[in-house]
Amino acid sequence: MRKLVFAIIMAMFFFILLNFIYCNLDSTTFGYAVLFKFNIPYVLALESAPIPLGFVLLIVFCAGMITIALMEALPSLFKTLEIRAKNKRIRQLERELSVVRQISERKEQKEGEYDDANPASPFGNDESS
Repeated sequence: MRKLVFAIIMAMFFFILLNFIYCNLDSTTFGYAVLFKFNIPYVLALESAPIPLGFVLLIVFCAGMITIALMEALPSLFKTLEIRAKNKRIRQLERELSVVRQISERKEQKEGEYDDANPASPFGNDESS
């Protein structure tokens, strides 16, 4: 997430810097008007307003910076989701383990009460000889 914020800040910085450079150059250098067209015959015909070439280059540069930051952030997002899933599984197993321990302790207590309530078998004593 930190990389994404850094990329957005850097993109804004470069936008301002390159826009300053663009505005201070003469209009013939980057002032060529670019039209974007999209046409599906007999169905749809779209055309953008004329945009100066320098501004198009500036926007594409900044969009590329943000896109690369997003592409770098995706693996860490997937790792975070994987870690959360594993932590959830660990908590579930710990709960199961605590239940098994409680059952085991109850069983040991019942066996202890049973041994205290019943005397030892006469076959194991020395008195029988």
